[in-house]
Amino acid sequence: MLLRLSPPRALRNPRILSMATPSRQSSRFQARAVTTLAVEASGSPRKRKRASDDTLDGAQSETGKKLGPKRTCQPKPEAIYIIPDVSPKKTTFKGRLGYACLNTVLRNKKPAKDSIFCSRTCRLDSIKKNGIDWVKDLGRQNVQDLLTMIQWNEDNNIKFMRMSSEMFPFASHAVHGYSLEYCAPLLARVGELAKKLDHRLTAHPGQYTQLGSPKAEVVQASVRELAYHSEMMDRMGLGVDSVMIIHGGGMYDDKNATLGRIKKTITEVLSPGVRARLVLENDEMCYNAEDLLPLCEELDVPLVFDYHHDALFPSSITPSEIIRRANAIWDRRGIKPKQHLSEARPGAVTLMERRAHADRCESLPVDLPDNMGMWKVPLHAAIFDSSCSDLMIEAKDKEQAVLHLYRIYGLHPVIHASLRPPNEDQTKETKGRKSTKKQRMSKEDGE
Repeated sequence: MLLRLSPPRALRNPRILSMATPSRQSSRFQARAVTTLAVEASGSPRKRKRASDDTLDGAQSETGKKLGPKRTCQPKPEAIYIIPDVSPKKTTFKGRLGYACLNTVLRNKKPAKDSIFCSRTCRLDSIKKNGIDWVKDLGRQNVQDLLTMIQWNEDNNIKFMRMSSEMFPFASHAVHGYSLEYCAPLLARVGELAKKLDHRLTAHPGQYTQLGSPKAEVVQASVRELAYHSEMMDRMGLGVDSVMIIHGGGMYDDKNATLGRIKKTITEVLSPGVRARLVLENDEMCYNAEDLLPLCEELDVPLVFDYHHDALFPSSITPSEIIRRANAIWDRRGIKPKQHLSEARPGAVTLMERRAHADRCESLPVDLPDNMGMWKVPLHAAIFDSSCSDLMIEAKDKEQAVLHLYRIYGLHPVIHASLRPPNEDQTKETKGRKSTKKQRMSKEDGE
């Protein structure tokens, strides 16, 4: 027999309910009253569930009324993107443009399980909890997706890409690090595909790679990080054009002394294989191109010239002169030259604001040569070939930034279905990066 309970006055009057502050005992009474009323209105919970099941099957309800057909979820309509026109510009540059690490079209595929990207990573606690095999599987998935990204690039006339440094999480860790031998066959497939399609793959180990740190443990960690990247490229069978780019790092209160430590690490600590792939890049805070050129020329270490960094922290010599001297090193080493291009976000005024990269670049640099130096073929016949130069576009929109420049300058045909509209609401914010580079370097060293 079902006992009918009259709900408390507060439940019958919403105003009273909102003002009342019932005791714990009255709250329990109200909950029991509401539950009892709900059960009485719909029959037993079991009967209600069976009625719902019948509804899905298109059967009759308990009242005898015939129910409608089962509802089915309709697939979401395919997104339609409105791509704005661009203002055409002219250039004589016919080199290759590339992007870094992530493809926004593939990364944003729906549903999420279909997303393609190469930076699956984890925390150290996850390694302890799930085991090293679980972490290695993340790396395997990253490499598998890299194959898809390379093919997408080929389909869209992009033959230059920077690989994510997070391909193999914690592979260079002092305690939890591991060899990439387990993934050797898959890595070899990546190299074979890149070679077949004539794609250039490079890497850019992160800011914690500090060859000039005064702390031995930091240098050791940096050497392990470079060795990991070198092993990844070696197992792919990549040639000399697949380089690893790093910055000079922190100054540690004495730039000249730090440059001396960088030189010592390169000449005395790095293995020949790692050194063969090492390239330095000018930055916007500590080491401009003029600071690094003498070291690069002395050690025959190529220099990647970054236009945006040079604009923020210029040298006393012109970009064209820097490029001429830098390309002489690339030429001696028989490696295709490469440079970096980015732009500040709209409205950026302060140095910190200007450091943040814009979503896209609107122009190729004025000092960009048609041919970035003489590149020698195996027979050492000096040739001028603009197709030997590579320009990495360091922009937030990744592959879209490359396609944007393709459209502006008519560099390559563009597949309309691959285009996405630009973000019209770019900000000049730097996502909380309030410390200077020097302060960050100190923090990385545990100071």
